[in-house]
Amino acid sequence: MTETSIAEKLRITEGYVVWVIGQTAEETALLDPLPEGAVAIEERHQEVEDDEDSEAELIDGAVLFVESHIQLVDDLDEFLPQLGSIPVVWICYPIGGRTEIAVETIGDLVADYGWHTVEHVPLDDAWSGVRLEQA
Repeated sequence: MTETSIAEKLRITEGYVVWVIGQTAEETALLDPLPEGAVAIEERHQEVEDDEDSEAELIDGAVLFVESHIQLVDDLDEFLPQLGSIPVVWICYPIGGRTEIAVETIGDLVADYGWHTVEHVPLDDAWSGVRLEQA
C-alpha cells in the first residue's frame, strides 16, 4: 500500500501550479515530492518555469504555512484578499502543542474575510491543514 503524500492530501495533483506561502525551508519542503508536472511558486506573479509566455496567473492552489496566532492574523490580512480566484486554498499549522492555533480559531478569523473552513486534514505528526472556501 502506497502512503498518501502531503501534496496529495492537500489535493495538489498532476500539472498544478501551487503558490506556497511559507517562512522556512522546512515548511515549503513538506509538499515534496509534488506530483508529476506540478510546480510550486513563491510569489503570486512568478513566471512558471518552462512556460515563458505565462505568469502564474492561473494558480490552481495556495498553501499558507503559519506557526503562531500572530503570524496567522498578519498573513490573513496580507494574503487572503489575493486568494479569491484560487480554487484550492489551505492554511497549514503545527500541531502537538507547538502552537495555540486550532481549526476553530482559523474558522473564526477567516469568517471576517468572507471565507469558511470546509475540511481539516492531518498532514503528518507535526502539521495539520484546513481547506478554505469563500462563503
